[in-house]
Amino acid sequence: MQTGNKERVIAVLDAFCRKDLDVAADYFAEDATLTNNTVTVVHRGRPAIRAHLERWHTMFSDAAAHSIELLEAGNTIVGIFYGEGTNTGPIGDKPATGKRYSIRYCEIYHFGPDGKIVANEAFFDQLTMLRQLGLAT
Repeated sequence: MQTGNKERVIAVLDAFCRKDLDVAADYFAEDATLTNNTVTVVHRGRPAIRAHLERWHTMFSDAAAHSIELLEAGNTIVGIFYGEGTNTGPIGDKPATGKRYSIRYCEIYHFGPDGKIVANEAFFDQLTMLRQLGLAT
């Protein structure tokens, strides 16, 4: 059975949730970008993307994605899902709160002809997340 781009998105999210970050990073092209549009930070290249995934698990050791909906348009997949986790590590200069967050995410995955992710853009409501964690009012 041939694996399509939808299956690749499910696999990368599954690997991320299992903390199998090498496997998750391997779905990205060597020169891929991952953009966090809430703070306009672009991670360039597979090592930087893997480091970003690791930092996320440092902040939220039980990070999870569920109720995943996928829309496909050519070599682009739009993923809409719930992300949640417990804040167990610092966020920037703020210490861990031990509180949980649960918010909707939208991520756009662009695939190259070899089936690797060449660009990933993440959109989420950072203010609501920070409010749930007690870090914003």
